Amino acid sequence: MPATTSQVEPLWNSREVAEFLNVSQATLSRWRRQHEGPPFVSVGGIARYNPPTVRAWVLEREREHG
Repeated sequence: MPATTSQVEPLWNSREVAEFLNVSQATLSRWRRQHEGPPFVSVGGIARYNPPTVRAWVLEREREHG
């Protein structure tokens, strides 16, 4: 069954993700250019992040490097 909009958290902007990860927005931007960092979607040419995906990315890094 496909997800409905009521089941999806609001997307985070770069500032929110940078704060969550405790990195600068410049670092997040560099990661995007280098195809590193958490996955994002482009909405109107602006990077947006799905919070559960960002959290999963952190947990995956922890498993790899923990």
